[in-house]
This record gives sequence, C-alpha cells and structure tokens, in this order.
Amino acid sequence: MTSLVSTETIRDNAEALGIKLDDDVSNFLASDVEYRLRQIITTAIEAMKQSGRTILHNKDIETAARLLDIDPPLGYQSSQPLRWGEATLGAGQPLFYIEDEEVDFEKIINAPLPKVPREVAMTGMTPTDTRFLNRTI
Repeated sequence: MTSLVSTETIRDNAEALGIKLDDDVSNFLASDVEYRLRQIITTAIEAMKQSGRTILHNKDIETAARLLDIDPPLGYQSSQPLRWGEATLGAGQPLFYIEDEEVDFEKIINAPLPKVPREVAMTGMTPTDTRFLNRTI
C-alpha cells in the first residue's frame, strides 16, 4: 500500500528545521503522520454525517481537531466549499491548488450605487430619528 506521506517529505521538513533523520526514523514518522491524518479525516467525516451533510467543510475539520485535542488548523474560514484545480509537475506528480475566483470589474463598476438616505444627501448629517432612513431621493 502506498503511503500518503513520503519519507522524503518528512526528511525535507526535518532538514528545514535543521534536524538530521535516519531512514528508520523518517519511515516511522511518515506512518505516524499518515495515521494522524486518517484519524482526523475519519472524525471529520463523522462530524459531517452528524450534521446531515454530504460535503466536508472546514468546520468539520475544526470539530475533529477539537474532539481529538489537537490545535485547530489555521487558514480558510469559508462557508463555501473550495474549488480545487490540478496541474502536473512532471513525471506524473499531481499538484493541487485552490482556484481563485475571477472577478468581473466591469460588472462591479457598472453596478448601480445603493440609494442614499434623503437627510444625508440634503444636509450631510445622519438623522437621529431612524424613521426617515427609508426615504430615498
């Protein structure tokens, strides 16, 4: 069975921290990291099913981390599922990335402006009586 985390990844991360690892230690750490990842994902899937959803959200991972007494992951906080793109690095190595949302600036620029309350437009001051806020010019 192929491991989710390669020993080269473990060794590269250790060397980035200035730690030299033997092959046996990096193999053990790779299997331990794989076990922990599977444990977190399994717990997150259980949280997703308990919520009655079929799409795994960030809050499911956060719930799993809290249940397993792990520091919560930092990063994306979104109610929308992320769109992933795939590219290849060569030699069949896939690279996954989060696709950026394209914004049509022309559509935003040409959108109508929100209406301004009448008193603000006339006097430049915000009224204290909120009954007049619904009136528009």
